[in-house]
Amino acid sequence: MTIQVPIWLQAGTYPARLDRGFIEQVLHGAERVFEGCVVSQTGVGGDTVNVAVGSVAIKGDDEVNQGMYFVEVVAAETSNSLAAPGSGVRTDIVVLRVNDPAAGGAAGDNATIELISGTAVPDSAILLATIARTAGGAILDADITDSRPLGPYPYGVGTSGPPAQGVEGDLYIQVA
Repeated sequence: MTIQVPIWLQAGTYPARLDRGFIEQVLHGAERVFEGCVVSQTGVGGDTVNVAVGSVAIKGDDEVNQGMYFVEVVAAETSNSLAAPGSGVRTDIVVLRVNDPAAGGAAGDNATIELISGTAVPDSAILLATIARTAGGAILDADITDSRPLGPYPYGVGTSGPPAQGVEGDLYIQVA
């Protein structure tokens, strides 16, 4: 048969890649955070961060036509530990990563919160925050910059009309 079994048939059996392809088509391939997943310091600071409850769409980059994954963080998660630099400053990132070995990805069949040294976002991951690390210092909320893609449209909020040089299709919200 040259046609896949349609998704969501009551007795149908089909590969998960078909669902992921559908999600990618609906979202036009744009990764985004639907809600939550705010990154914050752990307790009084340390070498880990917390990620709040939320949901995201992550594009699989490990293989061609891998599709997009819908991931829910159902309870606050703590990242792996990453020591501060011994000297100077360093920028680290926090990502939510899909581990799908059946699609060429990392082992695990799950999703993980990862604190990574440097700024290179790994395949099949979405950037949640960047962190300015200082020598020997703990991660504090003041060091964390929110980097979550929060929707399909860039937007601005202002008390006057839209900017004169707006881009076609931009959403502009006017607050009275």
